[in-house]
This record gives sequence, structure tokens and C-alpha cells, in this order.
Amino acid sequence: MTLTNKQLISKIQDVAEKYGVGRLGVSAKNFVTGETIQINADSLFPTASVIKVPILVELFYRFNEGKLKKDTLINLEDSLKYGGSGVLQYFYDGAKLKLIDVAVLMIILSDNTATNLVLDCFADEHDAKLDAVNNRMKSLGLNNTKILNKLMSFKTKKNTPESLRFGVGYTTPNDMVKLLELLAGGKIISPETSAEIINIMKNNQDYEMMKRYLPEKVTVANKTGSIDRMKADIGIVYSQCTSYAVAIFCDQLSEVSYAVDNKGHLAVAEISKLIFDYFTKGNCK
Repeated sequence: MTLTNKQLISKIQDVAEKYGVGRLGVSAKNFVTGETIQINADSLFPTASVIKVPILVELFYRFNEGKLKKDTLINLEDSLKYGGSGVLQYFYDGAKLKLIDVAVLMIILSDNTATNLVLDCFADEHDAKLDAVNNRMKSLGLNNTKILNKLMSFKTKKNTPESLRFGVGYTTPNDMVKLLELLAGGKIISPETSAEIINIMKNNQDYEMMKRYLPEKVTVANKTGSIDRMKADIGIVYSQCTSYAVAIFCDQLSEVSYAVDNKGHLAVAEISKLIFDYFTKGNCK
């Protein structure tokens, strides 16, 4: 049976209720038909590591402007390592990596140390590093997306209502779909640069959410985000019969868990599959 848009939204909300999602945000846009799916799509949600895509976009603008070079060597000192996700925190002191490779780790392994190393290249002062990303997002029309702090950097976290509520940053599902649509349309700097950013995202190693139940032959360029009671995944999905951008945010979850099968992961995965089946009419691999 072919669902209507209203019926799909009802099914998505049923999934959220089943997994104890307190606040659900969904935005999706089919690039072939132009159809959209909207649930609290203009509401603010914590970004967690989803903010790393805007950081990557700003980095490529700086490459294009000649302010930074991909092959610049970054010296990884112990003092620059941060906890949480990623592998650079386990590298030996003094390791040297190309800036572009650091950026790749930021996306495909959601490396927090890598993320902060990239941010450090934008400016000397902490707030100026954040402003570089925030001003770029505003220039692209993402007026509700803001990075508030470096990753896992408790010394620089501000005691403001938005920092206490959202942590590292906030965005809306619609803002993230807008950014993904710009990338998919080749409008971030150039078609070649947009494709390069998308190709980095295609190598994301996280299969616990958006990709979880999608057919193996489907290509996904995505970035996940996870904090205690929030799980999110944003991405571009390419199948044989259609392509679309999607952003799914499950906030105020009923449990705090980082297990593979935690409720947030499963909720995002099932919602992702519902959207895929809806846009592909259930007959596309």
C-alpha cells in the first residue's frame, strides 16, 4: 500500500513513541520530485557531532580562498588531544598529519581531537574560531545553526542558557537539509568541491543509524551525532531511482545509552527506512 505524506508522518511519530523519543525533528527532501517531509523541522535541536559538517564546509572555503592548504602538516601534541569519539587521542605525541587527513578523520570517525585541530586553524582566539563557522553558515542561509564550543572542551564552555541546553551547538532539521541540498546541487564553492565534501561523507564508518536498515547497494553520505539523550543523523541518500536529503533528530530520549542497539539508534534507523521506502515507493534497491 502506498502511503500518503500524512500517513508517513503518523508512522514516523509511532516509531518515536515506541522508542521513548521526547522530541522528534525530521526534515527530508526528494531531489527528483521536490516532495518534503516535515516534523518540527524548524525547531532547535542539539547538534552533537553533526556540527562537524558545517566545520568541514568552512574548511573547504578556506582552502578555496587560499587561507589554508590541504597538505599543511599538523603537529599532534598530547596537549591537543580530547576524549570522546575518534582515534587521534591514542596517537603518540608528535605525530604529524596533513590537514586534509585530519578533516577526513573528523567526519568518517567523528574524531573530536581532529575537529578541534581543524577549528584551531581558523583563528587564534576561541570565539573567533566559532565565528568563522557561524558566519559562514549565515552567509549560506542557515540562520538557525550555531557552534557554541569546541568538542569536549570543558574549559571553554560558557555558562549561558544556550550552552547549557545545547552543548556544542544547535541547528534545525531544515537547516541541515538546506546545507545537504547545497552540497548535492554543487553549490558549495563549485560542483567539484561539493563532490569532494560529499565523497568524504560517503566514507562515514557509522552504520548504527541512518544506514542501518537501508539496502546494501544504496549510497549514503552522512554524519551522525550522539550525546546522552540525543541521537541524530543527517545525510544524502542515493539509490537507483531517486536521491534525497534527510535530517533526523531524536532528542530527550528516555534512556542514556551508547550501546549499538540503544533506543535512539533504533528510532533513527527505523525512521530512515520509512522515509527511504516512501520516497522509493518500496520498489527500488
